[in-house]
Amino acid sequence: MVYLRNAWYVAAWSDEVSDNLLTRKILNEQVLLYRTEAGELVATANTCPHRFAPLHLGKVVGDAIECPYHGLRFNGEGRCVFNPDGDGRIPAGARLRTYPVTERLGAAWIWMGDPARADLAMIPDFEFLEDPSYRTVKGVLHVRANYRYINDNLMDEAHLHMVHHNSLACDMVRRAKTELVKDEGGTIWANRYGSDGAPPAIFDMMWRMTRGDYEGTMDHWVEGGWKAPCFVRNNTGVVLHGRPRDEGLETKNAHLLTPETDTTTHYFWAICRNFRTDDAELDQGIRTGTEYAFVHEDEVMLNAVQEAMGDREFWSMKPALLQADIGAVELRRTLDRMIAAEQAEQQAGQADRPQPARSAEAVG
Repeated sequence: MVYLRNAWYVAAWSDEVSDNLLTRKILNEQVLLYRTEAGELVATANTCPHRFAPLHLGKVVGDAIECPYHGLRFNGEGRCVFNPDGDGRIPAGARLRTYPVTERLGAAWIWMGDPARADLAMIPDFEFLEDPSYRTVKGVLHVRANYRYINDNLMDEAHLHMVHHNSLACDMVRRAKTELVKDEGGTIWANRYGSDGAPPAIFDMMWRMTRGDYEGTMDHWVEGGWKAPCFVRNNTGVVLHGRPRDEGLETKNAHLLTPETDTTTHYFWAICRNFRTDDAELDQGIRTGTEYAFVHEDEVMLNAVQEAMGDREFWSMKPALLQADIGAVELRRTLDRMIAAEQAEQQAGQADRPQPARSAEAVG
């Protein structure tokens, strides 16, 4: 599979990397993450160039990673700085690939493409992850499906009444039409608004915990905004029917997808709220409910889709489309264009490179 490479991806939540060595496969490449003595994050290839031992089985010595097989040490720039064997000569080919890496929003972001093109401005804005007025519950899951199917799923409000019928289903949202919006920052939004009905079970529970019993009906909104290549933010909330939205309850949710392989994905999720921010019991309830909903509901369906599709290309299957697919279709076509443009640029660059001259014997 071809990926958009000149882009940032989440390699880990920052607190996953402390004094440990963390290895994670990203875009089919095995990456090693560790911290220097000063706490700075380093991302390198996980394979020693000598005898190809996995470096995550080694250890950090000072600011260098030590191979567990023969003791070669590599610094944060990927250069071999120590050879304990014999005369200590450093082989010319003893270098590791390194990746630009930075920390924002409580996450370690890695750039998998041309290092010279790494641009911090391209990291998507999920400002609520750093807003002290919000309480964040987060986690990471391993999904047995291609990241693009998960993109589709997160932008698809129509599946809620079937897959999440005991928690997120809402009849007034089921009957609503999806509205497509493109903002100036390049985010594609697929939004649904329900009016004058019963709220989803999860919001009914949170309202009663927070505000107490209520009479009458509610309004409910589900907004999903996608940013290339695989980041979705959701705003989901309820308010008493006819009242201003800011009087209601809302969660802001981040879904940060990182392709592992062509058929598996790292799913970094965060649910953020500005109510009951000191309620540890609610934290645990959100964590348990979120992981249950994805592991036992979404992931089951996504894995079934992945197995049914195999390696067939999505558009070649000529999918029948519903009105609810308007957001997923738009983001798929947008991402297709971005990947095609990147591939064309790379091919043009390769064609412009001087080709080595062939000898007369080779020509003959």
